[in-house]
Amino acid sequence: MAHLASHKGLEYFPSTPKLGAFRLALGAYYDAIDPAVMYGMSFRYPQVTLDARFGLGSGWSLKGHLNSMFVSTEFLLGGSYAWRSERWAVEASASVGIYVGKLAQGAFDAIMLSPEYRPELTVGYDFGKIAVSLRGSLLLMGPERVRVGEVWGGLDNSSLFAGHSETVYVENTTSSGSVWYFGLGSLTTRAYYAMWLLFPDSPSLYTYPRVLAGYEF
Repeated sequence: MAHLASHKGLEYFPSTPKLGAFRLALGAYYDAIDPAVMYGMSFRYPQVTLDARFGLGSGWSLKGHLNSMFVSTEFLLGGSYAWRSERWAVEASASVGIYVGKLAQGAFDAIMLSPEYRPELTVGYDFGKIAVSLRGSLLLMGPERVRVGEVWGGLDNSSLFAGHSETVYVENTTSSGSVWYFGLGSLTTRAYYAMWLLFPDSPSLYTYPRVLAGYEF
């Protein structure tokens, strides 16, 4: 793990990849939101995720993230700095991007657009063949713009603070230098982040679990 983290880098474990090193991860996650909160609706689908890391050397990396499902998509770009001491490692990162919610089927014709800002802090421990990381993320959004039919407007109860998440990642090496991973997290977010179509103006915060898995090339 120490060799991978300092050469090609890992996607979630704090890494110090060499200049030009590239890592790509493809995976999925599922947010288990209580159907009772969603008026009994249970149409949540797994989201496909794509993450990339490009090494700049001296602990710095460029990072990109994309996740998408039927009604929402997030795209983020940013940078990170990692520091390592023996088996422990710490990484601070910040990303900016866009959140897009869209549904134009059935009785719905709605779209939500918002810039998104995501500072993150990750602490990791290298066990040798596996690496375990705890990442905390702050979810910031705004200003939000929503179109319903032909009418555009903002959200009455929107706030820059859209929520936070804490996720544990477990990354496992393969003989070829690739990595497979899985994780479990907890999110506390406002309704217009996770359930924008049903509760666009609700200021409430909801807590729900997230499970995830994928493969790093």
